[in-house]
Amino acid sequence: MTSHGRVVLITGLVILGIVGCCWIVSDIAWRTSQATHVAQAQRAGQAARSWPPPRPAFTPDEVRAFLAKVRSAEAIADPLQRCVSYPDPPRSHWSPESAKAYCLYYLQQTITFDEAEKLIEHGQAAELDRRLAQELQAQLTRPDSHGLLDHTYFASFNDGSFDVRETLDAWKRASPSSAFAFAASGSAYVAMASKARGGAYINETPQSNIDAMDRLLQQADTDLQRAAKLDPKVTPTYVAMINAGSMSLGGDYLRRAAQAGLAAAPDNYAIYGTLSGATEPRWGGSLAAMDHMARQAQAYVKQNPLLAILLSAEPAYRYDVCNCRSSADWSMFPTVFDNVSSVSLLSYAGGAASEQNHFDLAAIYLSEVLRFQPGAEGARRQRDVSLPAFGETAMALDDASRLIAADPLPSRNFRARADIYMSMGKVALAEKDLEQALAIDPDDIDVLVPLGDLYANQTYEWDKAWHIADRIIQKYPNSPAGWMTRATIQENQPRAGLADTLQHVVEHFGHDPSMQWQINRMREVLARGPRSAPSFRASKNH
Repeated sequence: MTSHGRVVLITGLVILGIVGCCWIVSDIAWRTSQATHVAQAQRAGQAARSWPPPRPAFTPDEVRAFLAKVRSAEAIADPLQRCVSYPDPPRSHWSPESAKAYCLYYLQQTITFDEAEKLIEHGQAAELDRRLAQELQAQLTRPDSHGLLDHTYFASFNDGSFDVRETLDAWKRASPSSAFAFAASGSAYVAMASKARGGAYINETPQSNIDAMDRLLQQADTDLQRAAKLDPKVTPTYVAMINAGSMSLGGDYLRRAAQAGLAAAPDNYAIYGTLSGATEPRWGGSLAAMDHMARQAQAYVKQNPLLAILLSAEPAYRYDVCNCRSSADWSMFPTVFDNVSSVSLLSYAGGAASEQNHFDLAAIYLSEVLRFQPGAEGARRQRDVSLPAFGETAMALDDASRLIAADPLPSRNFRARADIYMSMGKVALAEKDLEQALAIDPDDIDVLVPLGDLYANQTYEWDKAWHIADRIIQKYPNSPAGWMTRATIQENQPRAGLADTLQHVVEHFGHDPSMQWQINRMREVLARGPRSAPSFRASKNH
């Protein structure tokens, strides 16, 4: 879509009263993209933490009082009571009705793709249609079921895998008059088109990728148009159409989908959320348009309290929460999250805060993620690592030990508990957990780096540290972490070769601003001769 087309689209959306916010995506899609981003950052050797630690946005007393209420809430067995008993972030003004509606949103039992596949394979497509019709009716008529059908489609028909095509095509053949079948097929085609295009800028995307995207979007449109004719109340149809319009089918297509979708369901959270990206400044919109549209949505907030979540959109974009790595204004996060916010935004903010040693924000916003999604293990691991800063070591260890007991295979659970032990000064227990994690996954850089750092900077087991450094260098040549561990050993054992290490680091990582401190440090050491205190901490740069 051209810039002019975007502006026309934004103007049209404002006139229609359509609202938007910072992209509200399905949590499954977000977790996948976030895991990919983190892995790429680690392999590229980007700095994982800022130094010195940033100034806190909340006082220690505020965080401790918040965590005491979190402990009480997490002891409640009833899922809904647990969620509504959670504290809101300090000094925030979350609507109790919206928080409860969001609790209910994530507590709803949805039909999984596996369940749908089994019904179709056993000749029971009609039963699948019946159950989805029940979900639609509940979404339209029951206050405790806002977004039920939309949530099902986000979770079950939106992963972009070509493996689902056989099942969805069989469903369409078995139920040729089912809007649910064609909406699911169209939604899957849109997700496949997005995957085919890839995540690069359009001028960096091969034409073959764009052609594949366009072909898949045309197939999506055929199914989605049929779904809309069969039953115009099936809201996932419009969500998929809006996504398709924003990709390459154009502003007119998107506008028609928005009009039809909001005519069918004027208080629908998924439709508003999917439209939200069109109002962002980077797509030709403006902060004023984002704020205006979000506030327009509040006309329906009594019918659907989930719409209050959209109020976080403009401040989240303004203060760079969606891309919070280095340019975010951390002090403004309490303003961003003054209203109930999406799990996506809370996860971005809390995860980035954890990476940047902003433990007050991490403890609070990742706890809010766990309020709505207690099974979000990644958020739990990151949250728990921040707890010892506020004296909550028992809570952190209990959480980490439960994760290990429930599933001892993921090495990252042992890694998280090792981080907690290290914060407590229990180096021997941390070493034991890291070695256990390495036995599970010998090539995990998230384990190799802290274990090498522990050997080099805590226990001074130089041969073990050297062996770990070699493994990192061989397995992850684009990461400076192994070279930094090697430099620590060469300075402090001491061991020969620091000049060679410096030369390699300068040649391969000298363009990285985050590496300048380490490079300058190595030069100083070479000029003065070996020192006795550890100086190069690889854990900063894996």
